Amino acid sequence: MLYHPDKNNDDPYALARFSEIKEAYEVLSNPQKKEVYLQERWLHKASGQKIGEELITAPAILKKCLELNKQIAGMDVHRMNYTGVAERITNVLNDGTIDILLNQNETDVIASIVASMSKSIESFPSAAAKPVALQLLKLAVHLPHWHTHIQQQMQQKQQMEKWNRLTPLFIILLTLGICLLIYFMGK
Repeated sequence: MLYHPDKNNDDPYALARFSEIKEAYEVLSNPQKKEVYLQERWLHKASGQKIGEELITAPAILKKCLELNKQIAGMDVHRMNYTGVAERITNVLNDGTIDILLNQNETDVIASIVASMSKSIESFPSAAAKPVALQLLKLAVHLPHWHTHIQQQMQQKQQMEKWNRLTPLFIILLTLGICLLIYFMGK
């Protein structure tokens, strides 16, 4: 009852904590869900991951996004599994997390998250960047500058990929034109 929304005047942090407690109660009161939870907990512990690291506050989500951005910046762009990395980003910025961020209404934190994740997907091909961009657009709904930036970033990626597909054809046609020019000038 300590975190109940009625007792906390709809405080977004208390609401997030309350929903987390409610979910924990639902999992632990259901034997099947509890068994799955215990197996996942064991797996996390066995692999050395932190347990109980929930993203319920805007600063915690920002911290996770900045850590993810730092990991991505250290990756080799030529060997990166773009789809896998995009999936990791969308796991952090899922619809539930976006709802938490929008409810907490911390515009500066949201702008920082959008900026860091937008920078993370700069080198991604458009197909891999698209799911991340869609989540960022949902998050930047009240930030027109970032909303426009993300849309432009995706358009530039698509145009660049289109140009890269047409470049070999252009080179072949140019080479063929030069060969024909040389042929007819030699006659």
